[in-house]
Amino acid sequence: MAYRVFRGLLASWDELFRQAAGFATELGPGKLVSISHSEDDDDGVVAVWYWTDEPEVEADRPPQI
Repeated sequence: MAYRVFRGLLASWDELFRQAAGFATELGPGKLVSISHSEDDDDGVVAVWYWTDEPEVEADRPPQI
């Protein structure tokens, strides 16, 4: 299992959810486990959890907003 985090003080919730939904759509329903979100002092975080057999590489993660 792996995850990808979308976060940013300057990004709106709509933008964070749009990015997370786009990534989840690329994964497809067979790999998607869940999407969760959290907020602390206006810092929004959306995490997409998914199944994978490959080790996650930090360089593969998109830059955070």
